[in-house]
Amino acid sequence: MPDFNVESDRLKMRIANPDDQSKAMTRMGRGPSLDYITYAPGPRDVGARNARGGAAAAGLRMAAEAFNSYSLHHWLEKWLENNQGKILEAMMAKGHRAFVVQFNYSENNFAETRSYFPRNAFLAGTVPTAADSGEVLTAQFMYGPKADAIPPNSSTKFRYAYLVGELK
Repeated sequence: MPDFNVESDRLKMRIANPDDQSKAMTRMGRGPSLDYITYAPGPRDVGARNARGGAAAAGLRMAAEAFNSYSLHHWLEKWLENNQGKILEAMMAKGHRAFVVQFNYSENNFAETRSYFPRNAFLAGTVPTAADSGEVLTAQFMYGPKADAIPPNSSTKFRYAYLVGELK
């Protein structure tokens, strides 16, 4: 799951309730062993070569997923910096010290490499303190009907993260 703990020079944001967020996808375990057709010495050490190649491919996949997850974190960090003035203005208008943000992103599991794409983020409301975020994050708001786009394929899932931010 991507890291949603972001900060700007005057604001910091974290995930509202980690239990309500999307769970990480589970992966299959190791495949069948090819050791029964190979012998260690000689030209038939195919299993060892396959294991090394598989380990290298798994390492590249993990690095690609980590980089992709960081790109989502970076996008959210830039969004917070760019909208800091509007958020502070909305908080000061009501005398509040905390705010709630809904962040929409898509998760794609294509070719066994999970990728994330930011879709949108918006200020859902302001609250007196971060502990009062339940005033905005009601069951109707979080789980109610949503008008959303149709995913382009069956491997794309639209996800929503609810973030609570406050003044530093």
